[in-house]
Amino acid sequence: MGAWSRVENAACARRLFASADELERMLAADKSDNRDQWCLDNWGAVAASIAAAQQVSLGVASHQLLIADALRRRLPRVAEVFAAGAITYRLISAIVARTRLVTNTDAMAKVDIEIAARVQAWGTLSADKTAIEIDYWVDRYDPAAVRRTEYSARGCHVDVRDPEDGSGTAWLEARLLATDAEAVDQRLDAMARGVCENDPRTHEQRRAAALGALGQLAERLVCGCEDPDCDAAQKQPSAVVVHVVAHEESLSDDTPARLDGTNPPLFDKPLSEVTWGEATAPTPPPTNGPANTPPAVLLGGGMLPAPLLAAKVAGTAKIVPIHHPGDAPPEPRYIPSAVLATFIRCRDITCRFPGCDEPAFDCDLDHTIAYPAGPTQASNLKCLCRQHHLLKTFWGWQDEQHLDGTVVWTCPQGQTYTTYPGSRLLFPTLCRPTAPVTVRVTPDPDATNRTLAMPRRTTTRTHNRAQAINDERRHNEAALRAEAEKLARQQLQNPENNWDQTYLVSRLRSPGNDPPPF
Repeated sequence: MGAWSRVENAACARRLFASADELERMLAADKSDNRDQWCLDNWGAVAASIAAAQQVSLGVASHQLLIADALRRRLPRVAEVFAAGAITYRLISAIVARTRLVTNTDAMAKVDIEIAARVQAWGTLSADKTAIEIDYWVDRYDPAAVRRTEYSARGCHVDVRDPEDGSGTAWLEARLLATDAEAVDQRLDAMARGVCENDPRTHEQRRAAALGALGQLAERLVCGCEDPDCDAAQKQPSAVVVHVVAHEESLSDDTPARLDGTNPPLFDKPLSEVTWGEATAPTPPPTNGPANTPPAVLLGGGMLPAPLLAAKVAGTAKIVPIHHPGDAPPEPRYIPSAVLATFIRCRDITCRFPGCDEPAFDCDLDHTIAYPAGPTQASNLKCLCRQHHLLKTFWGWQDEQHLDGTVVWTCPQGQTYTTYPGSRLLFPTLCRPTAPVTVRVTPDPDATNRTLAMPRRTTTRTHNRAQAINDERRHNEAALRAEAEKLARQQLQNPENNWDQTYLVSRLRSPGNDPPPF
């Protein structure tokens, strides 16, 4: 196991090194276009290629590229240890993050050598202890580059993830400022207590429902008692639009589904009376819903079971039928009609670039063969998020669309990737072939100044990163000066202070000094 772990680490290192090679090749090719000012710049184009090759999101690929670039330019000695398989990607990621503020080349080289000489012993440490070890060497050579605790607020985030188990639920994970977290906690409790005593849900279920109500801009939680005389049972209109694709029979399914309250007991008698045979018997399927009802898909989310859809969504939803275009001829305009656009979005479900899961209703409708040579029809339209739309238009990616919606991508390096409509498995009727595309013969447009149409950044990615590092360093330097001045005042007031404080003041003023030998 240890040997295979080292092989895995070494393979991960080589994968990152290949990413750094591709970034260097792209930057070397940028001689006149000033592509670092493009909205989708060199970095974004390389990250998109990495994402397609690994079938990961653009954000994950960009983070990997950040680590690869740091190993290549800033941490070559640590990279050698990584290439030997001696340390893990998790540890490498921590080192890159916590040495990010070191700007002096000599200090960075010293930190790199010191960490590389000791990092193999850190594999068994916890994340907090690993950070302390890294910070020690950063602090020794560049105290202003230590990542201070207050900057952990930059890690605040909210992630919503589909567990992909068909349950119709999703995981929500968040890191908030302590004051905001307390406000959310109190608000959910208050909304959960605002229903009548006949509400069938547990307190935790009401808190979860209250968070959903906040997302729909509601001021209170609707009571689930279904009593028309209950003051809290009146539903509020929502300003939020959620798109769901479902079979017609799912919408008309009135099978009751018990979704609230506590879980029913596993056995209808006390546990002390349950035999081994009864305890190990297969769990029977639930009887509170149909076994084989067609599912529904939440665009941008996961799969909803039909009873949940029928009970919670269909009653208040606006229902729009999806019309398969069949052999319909092309439409005469560049912008597709609302009926055709709805079909394309429901067929594709998400962006059609490899590894991208941006919801279709947040995507552009792209002509695979550019208009007007390519007609506006289902076989020539697909969903692309703005980033990948720009990638196709300006960065040399080629795509070929089949009549059933399948898209074959070819990257500038020659690799091919095939993506299928998101409705392919659950709604195969949406993927029936549509009318073939007839390419119109038109003069080739002049592409000489095509890159002028690329949206531009007000500041480059490199400038933004440098500014963020400098801002954090200025904050750290001010904090260090304040600490040094405070300790200096304490020394003047008490000349018999211990040696530890004396050394701390001198180190803050001269960070390269070694500690005294005692």
